[in-house]
Amino acid sequence: MSSKNPWEAPDNDDPWKKRKDNNDFLSEIVNDIKKFIDDIIGSIGGGGSGNGNSKKPKLSKSLYTIFAFIAAIYVISGFYQVQHDERGVVLRFGRWVRTVGPGLQYILPYPFEEVILQKVTTVKQTDIGSFFRNQQEESLMLTGDSNLANISFSVLWKVKDDGVENYLFNAKSPEITVKAVSESVMREIVGQTLFSYVQTEGRVDVQKKAKESLQALMDEYNMGIEILRVELQRVEPPASVIDSFRDVERAQAEQQSEKNRAEAYDRDTRARTRGLVAEKVNNGEATKRGIIETAKGAVARFLSAYSQYKLAPEIVSKRLYIDTMRDIYEKVDKIIVDSDVNSIPYLPLTEINKKKAKNIQDGQA
Repeated sequence: MSSKNPWEAPDNDDPWKKRKDNNDFLSEIVNDIKKFIDDIIGSIGGGGSGNGNSKKPKLSKSLYTIFAFIAAIYVISGFYQVQHDERGVVLRFGRWVRTVGPGLQYILPYPFEEVILQKVTTVKQTDIGSFFRNQQEESLMLTGDSNLANISFSVLWKVKDDGVENYLFNAKSPEITVKAVSESVMREIVGQTLFSYVQTEGRVDVQKKAKESLQALMDEYNMGIEILRVELQRVEPPASVIDSFRDVERAQAEQQSEKNRAEAYDRDTRARTRGLVAEKVNNGEATKRGIIETAKGAVARFLSAYSQYKLAPEIVSKRLYIDTMRDIYEKVDKIIVDSDVNSIPYLPLTEINKKKAKNIQDGQA
């Protein structure tokens, strides 16, 4: 029987062989690099001494492989990704050369070019005179009617899609610039506006003017900033005079109430007066039309009677006499006397007619 030493292994089973091979490979690379450097130094020294036996340095195959791999990594390192909400600002030796949009992009690797990625959809908020901070000087403003007011507001803004390079390079601190310009614009607008207007129905108008003015200044300064909204948060008098201010507000409210009541009374009186005038005018027109129609009827009757009169003057004259006497005696109290009778009989025709007329009126009622 042959015994085998477990530590005695054939060459192909040597566990340390792989490490030796690796060390030999690294040693070979190191030696090649040293030799390459020595050849470069020798060629430089030989060139200076005029020695014709100097040789040009040569790289081994392994060094070529390493240099090619490093060069590939260096070239590939220039690829980068720009997200949909970003813009890339490319700098070449620290100077802006272009701005790129979303997608896979490429730049010359460091140190030739570099890229700055900037968000363009993020909405930023700048608060002036915030409730949560002690900013009395910031929020205290003078209105157009010489009243002091505590005014706090917020400015919502973002970076323009086509103004990223301006945003990055035209101002050292864009946030501070936006805040300072916003405060200046609001002070100018409030200084030309009545306090009561800013506090009540004029809030929307003030916000609109502030947004337009602020955007115009941002464009003038080439800040690359888009102003989205200006929102007034608080508009009230300073705490030291708020009680007096509220007394003035109550007095103004009472004054306005009395004024409204007076205007309502004036409108009501004017409406009633116009109604009475219209009624009088309508009655006058009706009376006028009645008189005219009556006159036309009288004229028509006269012309008709006159035509009949021309045909039979005596008959028409007698008829007119009888009609006239009838009209006269209808309105006169009458007593009928019979001359052939010694006693005077009395027939109360007037009372009978009056009673008859009264009965007719009661029946119609």
